[in-house]
Amino acid sequence: MRRTADGQITVFFSLIMMCMFAFFCVLLESARTAGARWYLQTAASSAMDSVFSQYHRKLWDTYRVLFAEYDTPEDVTDAFGGFILPYLEMENWYPIQYTGAQAEEIIRATEGQGVYFEKEVLDYMKFGIWHMDFDADTVQGLWNSAKEAASVKNMAESYRGHAREALKLEKSLEAISENLEEQQKLKNSGMSALNSYDGSDFRRAAEKMIRKLEQIPGLVRSYRRKADDLAKGMEISRAKYEKESGDCGEEIQGLLEEEIQQYESYVNADGERRQEIEALEPWSKQMIVELNHLIEESYEVEEIIDEWEDDEEEGGEGPDLDALWSPVEHGFGSLSIQKLSFVHGVKDKEKEGWLEQVSSMYQDGFLKLVVPEGKEISNRASELEEVPSHRDMKPETVRTVNFLDHLLIDEYCGMHFKNFLEEEEQQEAGQQETETVLAYEMEYFLGGKESDRENLSDAVHRLLAIREGMNLVHILTDPQKRAEARGLAMTITGVGALTPLLMITTFFVMSVWALGESLMDVRGLLAGKKIPLLKAKTDWQLELEQLLSMGKEHVVGTGECDTGLSYLSWLKILLFMSNIVLQEFRMMDLIQMNLRQGQDSFRMRRCVYQIRIQGDFYGKHVFFSPGFVGNLTGGSDLVYPMTVTAERRY
Repeated sequence: MRRTADGQITVFFSLIMMCMFAFFCVLLESARTAGARWYLQTAASSAMDSVFSQYHRKLWDTYRVLFAEYDTPEDVTDAFGGFILPYLEMENWYPIQYTGAQAEEIIRATEGQGVYFEKEVLDYMKFGIWHMDFDADTVQGLWNSAKEAASVKNMAESYRGHAREALKLEKSLEAISENLEEQQKLKNSGMSALNSYDGSDFRRAAEKMIRKLEQIPGLVRSYRRKADDLAKGMEISRAKYEKESGDCGEEIQGLLEEEIQQYESYVNADGERRQEIEALEPWSKQMIVELNHLIEESYEVEEIIDEWEDDEEEGGEGPDLDALWSPVEHGFGSLSIQKLSFVHGVKDKEKEGWLEQVSSMYQDGFLKLVVPEGKEISNRASELEEVPSHRDMKPETVRTVNFLDHLLIDEYCGMHFKNFLEEEEQQEAGQQETETVLAYEMEYFLGGKESDRENLSDAVHRLLAIREGMNLVHILTDPQKRAEARGLAMTITGVGALTPLLMITTFFVMSVWALGESLMDVRGLLAGKKIPLLKAKTDWQLELEQLLSMGKEHVVGTGECDTGLSYLSWLKILLFMSNIVLQEFRMMDLIQMNLRQGQDSFRMRRCVYQIRIQGDFYGKHVFFSPGFVGNLTGGSDLVYPMTVTAERRY
């Protein structure tokens, strides 16, 4: 009998092997898929590194901040796709097809209230080599001194204005007093005419008196208006002082409070004497009525005399002139001319006028006074419609930054941006001038105007203000200078006693003195000299006689001290007191304007700081690809979707 072979074992073994190979392929495909995802993540991260390697070279070389310039999200995704494709075209175990990407987040330099631009600046400054003008330990003291100076300056400016108002009020009183004195002289002239029985001269004097009396209501109204304005302004200034006095130290608060109380005492005293002034208006009207009656009576007397003279020609007796003129003379003599019962007026108007001239020098057009001879003011200007501070910054944006970071940003400004003295310093050092749209860039941070002249004017006004406050603090704490100021105030007012008028005039002198010294300080800084933050007695340069000459001749001297801070350092102090958001956006303004000279399309709003991208891909199975299914259904190998997210920032 013939034996046949049994194939059951072979079939069973084949089935077992197929299952085992399928299992191994699944394991291999799982491992390969995980590897593909890691490979894809690595490729995406590398592509993002390449995207950020395309930072703006000129921006880095000139200003040491890193930003990549991409206009639209499509530009970002196109760059990402271009850098990731070489990884996908490699022949390896990871066949992946790129289908596109979406930019989920793009953070630009102008976003976040300027915080991303600020981070770039601080990252550079924290690892750079530079020298700070101020020690970190003195930052708080610098901030307090600057705030105190600003507060004192504001108070001085307000109350200097009130002092001028008070002196104008005194001049109103002086005008009233002069009117009354003229009336008294006319009355004396009228009495002399009556004693001589001269009716014509009497009437001329009486009519002149009437014209003077008719001026009284207008003078009273002028006085009333000025007194009301002074009192109202004092209330506003008191409220403002109460709000800002917290920025001053206790000693300065006490000294300022003493000065303010003198102003308030003057206003209160004026309230008492006002009744006397107000009473002049009805008195003048009554006087006019009585004078008109006396004038008519004088005509009647002359008619009687004329008739009597006609009778005398016919042989009658002559008239008794003394008896006829006696009622007029008695009535005119009984008229009481008022006289102000209190001390008033400005005695030395010339010196007061010179001080007024000094106090008005800081207004518009005073650049020619403080810019030293031989230094020309730049006429450069630029349009600001497209700059970030006009286009991208939200109005009234406020953000805080700690003291040290603000100082670092100010130091960065001093290193990379020019100022009024920069051109001269570069010439002295033999360096070639860097051409920029604006010559006074540091000043632009403060002013934000289109022209260099406007920005310099704004910076100098701010510098003058802070120097004025600090100089006034020096005078207030120096008994000798206060005594000198009081002596000049006595000369101006003619008052020897410590009256409120004398005290407010003393403060007026002190504030103008501080202003005059500040004008010299600013002129010295613009000449390249140094001025200390807080002056000692030996640092003071302007005497009171020189102050009066300054007002008389309109000439400002050049201040200079052996030690102190330069013009650039003072600009940093002013920036330290400014809004950090506005300062940073104006920094971006200048960067954009300057780089556009070589690349007109450059905009800071296109500069990218951070990007997050999601890429879309399809993967292909390698160890598990049931091709027979595709053959039966007419399809291709199955593919599966993959996504990866990559994020980078500078």
